[in-house]
Amino acid sequence: MMQAFRRSLGAKLVTAVIVCAVLPLAAVGAWLASNAAKSGELLLRTQLDSAAARGSTSLRSKWQHRKSDVLFLAGNAPVRESLRDGAGTAPPDFVRRALETMPGIIGVVARDANGRSRWSIGDFPRRSDFTANPVSAGSPVLALRVPIVDNSSSPRLGEMEAYIRLDALAPSVGADAISSQGFVALHDRADDTWLRPSQIPTSFLESNDFKWNDRRWIAVRKSIADPAIDVVAVGQLDPFLVPFANTAKIGAIALTVAALIVVLLTMFVTKRLTRSLSDLAMAADSVSHGNLDSRIPVVTEDEVGRVARTFNEMISSIRRMMGELSQREAVAAMGELAAMLAHQLRSPATAMRLDLERAREKLADKSVEKELLGRSLRELERMERAIAGSLTFARSASPGFVDVDVREPLMRGVQSIEANGGTSRSCVKMCDLSSPLMVKGDAAALEQLFTNLLVNAAHAAGPSGEVVLFAEAPANGRTAIEIRDNGAGMSPAVLKRAGEPLFSTKAGGTGLGLAIANRIAAAHGGEIEITSVEGVGTTARVELPAIDLRRVLSR
Repeated sequence: MMQAFRRSLGAKLVTAVIVCAVLPLAAVGAWLASNAAKSGELLLRTQLDSAAARGSTSLRSKWQHRKSDVLFLAGNAPVRESLRDGAGTAPPDFVRRALETMPGIIGVVARDANGRSRWSIGDFPRRSDFTANPVSAGSPVLALRVPIVDNSSSPRLGEMEAYIRLDALAPSVGADAISSQGFVALHDRADDTWLRPSQIPTSFLESNDFKWNDRRWIAVRKSIADPAIDVVAVGQLDPFLVPFANTAKIGAIALTVAALIVVLLTMFVTKRLTRSLSDLAMAADSVSHGNLDSRIPVVTEDEVGRVARTFNEMISSIRRMMGELSQREAVAAMGELAAMLAHQLRSPATAMRLDLERAREKLADKSVEKELLGRSLRELERMERAIAGSLTFARSASPGFVDVDVREPLMRGVQSIEANGGTSRSCVKMCDLSSPLMVKGDAAALEQLFTNLLVNAAHAAGPSGEVVLFAEAPANGRTAIEIRDNGAGMSPAVLKRAGEPLFSTKAGGTGLGLAIANRIAAAHGGEIEITSVEGVGTTARVELPAIDLRRVLSR
């Protein structure tokens, strides 16, 4: 049963839906699942890139403000006076008051033209403290140096060196701008120091993708030339992957449910669509076993319904044709039987009559024996007359012939085998049959002749083969019809026995088709010539006495 299901049209349709719809849906689901991580990572990198860009812009802006503050201090008159010869070493009060309004600048140093420190203000952490323990040392410090001059044409009086905390330049980018586990770190390339609000080792921050505390992290950096700072935006990837993974999981479940629904709906619809075709197949199988009473209920008016109606009409036509054929074959068989019996009885009856006449001549006149023999002779003569009448009937049992256009029974024969799908599905091609081909004969008998030959050709050609019909115009008083197939052909031994009654190479064949065709052709004064080449095909040529078309038209 399972094997029959695999061969059914419904199974093929379900398979087609699975291949054309379900498998692509499965591929889409797999693609979504595989791209969930990539999508989450891409989103996080986009956010980190935006945060790093905003951070670098904010840091440059704050650096320019602090630079302006230091230039303001260096250009102040008290600062210039403090560096002239003979000036004291105490820092001007102006500088003390100004530093209180400049956040981030923790100290300044004024040096003369020889590089000697004249005065300083503020707290200056030692670099060794920060490099030894950067976490407890606080924020790294940046040094900013600007010249101190009287005017553009005067020589330099010295320079002012200001120390700025790196955390004062830190961009105002919150963690929520990146993710719940994100932050922005600063890297001073000049001193190779870091400002980071996290315990992540700085060696990890130098990589674009790293794993720390069993979590995966992504880092995106933006470099600034002045000051020489790297702004590094760092975010944890796992929180971004979870929503995408859940979405991919839900999508995969939805696609699976949709695929199952598609398959179930396809099976339901296919079962309804193929039910009529299944009935048609069962009826065809029943007809192939000889049951011509099979009928298919016509429940729709679509293509399937039209096929069912045509099938029923075809079976009725076949049944009617088989009845007519059986009747004609029965009459022919009766005539043949009568001829055979007449032939078998005629010779012994003649011998018996001669013997009885000789015996009667030897008897005396008016004897009882002679009278009995005379009565026997009369009965024997009556029997001979009956035998002669039977023989005359058998020889004259052919139907009355009329003018027939050979094309008509030939086309009916083609239509007959094309309508009978169980006989063969070979392609039948016809050459030019536009001109009438008139013969003297019986249309029904000729139709049977051509049907038998076409059936043999179609069987030989097979489902993928081809049967071609040729017609030759009347020549030498005869019309010729050729039926060619491109089947396997016949061997010389088989060709020699072709047309012999009860000889057939087909399983279940009777071998009477070609024999009947030969008798019909002979009854019409024609003949059938069979030629065949193994591996090429077989040609059946039917020649029949032709009628002058002008004589037919003049009637």
